[in-house]
Order: sequence, then C-alpha cells, then structure tokens
Amino acid sequence: MPTQDPSSDLTQFTEKQLKIAYWYVSHKLLLKKILIAFLLFLCIIFWGYGIYGLINYFLIDQVRFNQTLKEVSSELVNYPAFRLKNQPKNFAILSSNVLPSGKDRYDFLAKILNPNLNWWAEFEYKFIFDGEETSLRKGFILPNEEKFLFELAVESKSKPRQATFEIQNIKWSRLDGHKIPDYAAWSKERLNFEITEVKFSPSVVKDGSPISKVTFTATNKTAYNFWNVGFYILLYRGTSVSGVNHITLEQFLSGEKRTVEVSWFEIVPTVTRVQVLPEVNIFDSAIYMPVR
Repeated sequence: MPTQDPSSDLTQFTEKQLKIAYWYVSHKLLLKKILIAFLLFLCIIFWGYGIYGLINYFLIDQVRFNQTLKEVSSELVNYPAFRLKNQPKNFAILSSNVLPSGKDRYDFLAKILNPNLNWWAEFEYKFIFDGEETSLRKGFILPNEEKFLFELAVESKSKPRQATFEIQNIKWSRLDGHKIPDYAAWSKERLNFEITEVKFSPSVVKDGSPISKVTFTATNKTAYNFWNVGFYILLYRGTSVSGVNHITLEQFLSGEKRTVEVSWFEIVPTVTRVQVLPEVNIFDSAIYMPVR
C-alpha cells in the first residue's frame, strides 16, 4: 500500500492563510495581553458603575429620599395659624347697667355683641358687684346678634356702685355644622314675630304700691309652633335704659296673636320709648313643637 507524503498537506493552505497563521503565532502573546486588558477594562467599568451606584444611593439619593419623606410627613399647612384665623372672635360687651327694681332690689343689665357671622354660642354668665355675685344663668347668642342679658330683682341693702358682667363656659358652634346655606333667610323664617300696639302706662298706686305696666300684641308669623318664646321689654328715657323686664309665652302657635301685659312694681321714671324684643334659640330643636 503506497504511503502519502505528509508535506503534501501543506499544499492545501493558501499563501494568505499561511500569512495569517504566521501572524497569529507571532502575535499570540500580544493578543492575549490585549484580551486581558480589555477584560480588566470591562471589570473596571462595571465595578466603577456599581461603586458609583452605592455611593449615590447612600450619600445622595438616600439623603434626598429622607428629606422628601420628612417633607411629606411634616405639616404643609400651618394649622395653628389656620385655627387662629378661623376661630370665632370674642364677644364685645357694649354696656353694663344697674337699675332700681323696688325696695332693696336691683336689676342688672348687660348688652353684648356677637361679631361672628358664622358662629353662634351657648354660655353661662353672672354679675359681680360689691364683693357679691349673682347665680350662673344660661344664655345664648345668635350669629351677628346684639342682645341684652339680665338678672332681675337682685336683693341688696344698698345700690351697687358698680357691676361687672362675666361670661364663662362658652360653647361655640359653626353654621357649617347645621348645613344652613342661607342663614339670613333661615333665621328670618323662625324669628318672624310681629310686635304691635305697644303701650306704656305710667305708675299708679294700687294697694299702697306703685304699679307701671306695658301692654303689647305679639303675633307668631312664622310657620312654626314653639313650646316657649321669651320677650324682654326695655324702657328708655332718651337713649338710656331706665327699666327692663322679661316674659315667656308658652305654646306659642303659628299664626297665633296674643295680648301681653308686663308690670313693674315700683315708680318708673319718665319713659320716652318702649322696645320689645323676642328671645328664642332657633338652633335648639327642643323648642319646636311637633307638627299637629
């Protein structure tokens, strides 16, 4: 069997291939170094990016995140300032008087103003005079209302030189809580009491005691029946109040008209004007009688 000459395999490579093979063999070490350098370069890039990411997270992004979290959890609205701006204003005490009311008796009268358009209040009040004080009496005042408060026939051996009016235990209520869109119209429907035929009769002596009286006609022109409606009667001499009294009409029905008489059992100075004002807490559901 004839043998093949090994040198004949060399004839199977072209000259170009031999040159490439020669170049590869002669540059093999260099190529290895270049590959290692490239891999090291890639490692440096990836490691560098990873280290940058860690540094950025812990030293930059984490600080920003904590700051953002702090801002989110903090109060963006200045609630103390908001509450201070929207809380009700205090009452204004316009006057405080002491009026004679018979032997060793005196009437205490104060005039106050609620300057708030959207708040009404319930409270307790008393008068302090000459080291003494009256019992606590409950009162109320409607939004933007100017009204009188009083304590009648207080016993005192001598006329009090000065009386101080004091309000305490105030409970404020917003109109928002009552869901009243138009308070002016709502209140007018419930406070529509017509006062007519007001007449003051000067003092006359009866059974040894002087008696003065005021008569008037009160008409309930609202659509509501009330268990009771108060009226306070003020006597004026010029611009000054010279006498005060109060009466309550019970079960005052819608459309009803009543003739009312109120008496003073003492000599009343000259009266130039009489004022009759209703007093009813229209926010108190207990004052309304059930519809028949």
